[in-house]
Amino acid sequence: MIIEPNNISYRDTAARVVKKEAGYYRYIFHEYKVEYDYLMQSGLYEELTQKDLLIKHQEIQIDTDDPKVYKLIYPTQIPFQSYPFEWSYTQWRKAILAYLKINHIALRYGMILKDATPYNFYLNGGKAVMFDTSSFMFFKDNDNWIAYRQFCEEFFSPVALMHYNGSEWSKLTMANLRGMRLSFVSKQLPLKSWFNLTTLLHIHIHSKYYGYKSPKDIENKKNKGFTAEKIKSLQKMIFNTIYRWEKPCHFKSYWSTYYQNDIESPEYLKDKEATIRRWLEIIKPKSILDLGSNTGKFSFIAAEYAERVISIERDEKCVDEIEDKISKTNSNIFTLLGDVANPSQTIGFLNSETGSIYNRCSSDMVLGLALVHHLYISNRLNFDQISLIFSSFSNEYLIVEFIPITDNKVQILIKSNLFDATNYSEAKFTKALFNWFFIKEAISLKDSGRILYILKRKNYEK
Repeated sequence: MIIEPNNISYRDTAARVVKKEAGYYRYIFHEYKVEYDYLMQSGLYEELTQKDLLIKHQEIQIDTDDPKVYKLIYPTQIPFQSYPFEWSYTQWRKAILAYLKINHIALRYGMILKDATPYNFYLNGGKAVMFDTSSFMFFKDNDNWIAYRQFCEEFFSPVALMHYNGSEWSKLTMANLRGMRLSFVSKQLPLKSWFNLTTLLHIHIHSKYYGYKSPKDIENKKNKGFTAEKIKSLQKMIFNTIYRWEKPCHFKSYWSTYYQNDIESPEYLKDKEATIRRWLEIIKPKSILDLGSNTGKFSFIAAEYAERVISIERDEKCVDEIEDKISKTNSNIFTLLGDVANPSQTIGFLNSETGSIYNRCSSDMVLGLALVHHLYISNRLNFDQISLIFSSFSNEYLIVEFIPITDNKVQILIKSNLFDATNYSEAKFTKALFNWFFIKEAISLKDSGRILYILKRKNYEK
């Protein structure tokens, strides 16, 4: 068997990621033998994995006669993979700080990362962990920081844009998988960014030195490399700047204070939580997806009963709050920035570099709490389309809440959206659900008029 390039891993000439029945494997090629052996034997791998900065792996028996293969490793399998264009500012900041920490440690061992892409990281338990084991290369004095431009375009620029202009700018990375031109980024940043030495040097001034370079320029650059100490100082400056940038530019968020200021009633919330806990205790799902999770109240409740919880929310401030809670509790929750009505797509080479959100997020149980009226009224989705969304994510169970047309929140949405709600009714909603689910139980929640359903999928192919 010859290990050919694939759409998961085709740019790395030193290794190849391959998906098999038991998960993802990485073939290490002979051209990377010296670097790999040094990584494993020098103590660098041990230090990085102990600090949860690099994914762990085990070496297993090679299953191919491809002559270029040196080792076959089986990494710890990632519980859930989100992509940078689905991250909030807090998550981006964790990843870039982890990248700089890894470089700082690697330089002590005479190595450095040859890549600088956020797509080499995953988030787990409130930490950003790198999974590209073959990204290390040797560094000696007078070498260049080979990944510097990539770092500025793919890592530092999105963080700077979010810090100065707001978290919405992270979505621009979906259209720029290989990073944004620094000349473009420089024009988008406000005047005050010119007075920050880090953004001045690594974005504004750096953007002026891009384009054609003569052979003489290239040769001169080779002779003007860095010492390890100079690169450490350079990266420390960037690290300290980002460390101080604790928050992005935030606009007012109504949803981040929803449970404190705008919940229907304490009795309603108490009854809703008790009912959901009862159902979770009975079913004991291994995986749960919370759609439109707000600040994650029910995601954290779900995490008490399931091995894995994925929390999707469109408000970036809410996602930041969830990620902060995950860091403090080391919870088994994975949160991402996403719009249920407009989910992230498969993109990249042949539309297959990134995985479908439906495949990545499919779970034994789906929660759709206080969500249906937003999808129906604000997003103009009909009940069949909403039910299809739930069915596409759910492997077996669905807990969904229906809020009647008489509810004050629904009336506000109808008026603000100038919406004709003639067809908005519980009967039509349950009829649409019945295309994919059986209703197991329906509960009228106290002091609200709202109804909570638990449903089970009908047996059919998605």
